[in-house]
Amino acid sequence: VLVGTGYKNMTIVKIKTLKVYAFGFYVHPYSLCEKLGPKYASISADELDNHNDFYQDLLREDINMTVRLVVNYKGMKINNVKDAFEKSLRARLVKTNPSTDFDCLWTFGSYFTENISIPLGTVIEFKRTVDGRLITEIGGNHIGSVHSKDLCRKSYSILCACIVPIRIPLFLC
Repeated sequence: VLVGTGYKNMTIVKIKTLKVYAFGFYVHPYSLCEKLGPKYASISADELDNHNDFYQDLLREDINMTVRLVVNYKGMKINNVKDAFEKSLRARLVKTNPSTDFDCLWTFGSYFTENISIPLGTVIEFKRTVDGRLITEIGGNHIGSVHSKDLCRKSYSILCACIVPIRIPLFLC
């Protein structure tokens, strides 16, 4: 189920703004109903839009979800993607747990090798599983998987920071 959309901008010399990528945030309906249905099923979609704690609960719970990025910039390099994610993830991991084991972050970063092409229109998917795996696919190819619930939560908090929510059909629960 699509629960939100967004895009990432990059400003060049304060004159031009480029949309680097667009993304969709998807949640597996069964996981959503199982984890959050009891708390939110009785709330209407209109009211749910105003519940900030819903999105916090969504990120906190172990729910199958996917963020699908679509590259919208012709000159994007894989190292730019890797560096941006690693820098942001490292800062968030240290903030929540200064004694974090960064092996998971190193493993995640190692998947982004120079030979990965990301032309305009490339789809990059980050899948979070109930058991705490972060699975990365680029252009439909499995790139790697890291088992770390902390990394899953922090990566999704980065990706979901600029989401425009879409009405979530919890009435299906």
